[in-house]
Amino acid sequence: MKQILGILLTCILLQSCKPQSDFDLAKITLNQDKISDVIPKNIKMTTFDIGVAEGDYKYTSTGSDKILIFNQINFSGENPKANYENKAALYFNIQDSIISRYQLETSDTEQSKELLKTLKEKLGSANYTGFKSEKDKTENIPDGFIWEKIKENTLYHLSYSKQHYGIHATLNVLPILETYPALPGISYWEDFTFQRNKRKDSDYTYQQYLIDELENNPFDIQNKLSK
Repeated sequence: MKQILGILLTCILLQSCKPQSDFDLAKITLNQDKISDVIPKNIKMTTFDIGVAEGDYKYTSTGSDKILIFNQINFSGENPKANYENKAALYFNIQDSIISRYQLETSDTEQSKELLKTLKEKLGSANYTGFKSEKDKTENIPDGFIWEKIKENTLYHLSYSKQHYGIHATLNVLPILETYPALPGISYWEDFTFQRNKRKDSDYTYQQYLIDELENNPFDIQNKLSK
């Protein structure tokens, strides 16, 4: 009898660790999947306008534990010190409801570390690691990461922000573009993509570009605060 109860308890514990739905942000194919097809019908999402940019776009946001799943890990929850609920946002074109990008935010330090860990497991070493200051670089406290998946035309940008309540992480997953004016820490991205196109070398990374630029301009702070 005790053995049976032990087996049942183990099953319950294992089940509680699994995502509560089949939805996984990491499985979304940008510019192909429709939001109406991937979001479970019973999930209530709040939708916002973001204006017109090559078409009408909106985004929908939620803190649901059925949506805040990335790479089979549930990132839902709230940091009491921050009074901030973790959220996911999906951006889509209202003409066809196709998802153009998505975002995941965590305000708990351990969850933020777990997000970085699972990104490394899924994508490998980052193509770029950035730091806020030279002191942070010396102490290896990064504040930004980039992974480029050329074949999938997908860029993963993770920013780390040290707040009074801990590490606030924001993951943006979007197509590879020639410029990203709204993403922190990649001021020279447009120059980099120009050089990469000129080289016709898809393996040339933003990190390598900064290394090359550092040789030409050793005092440029952006170049110095990367590795």
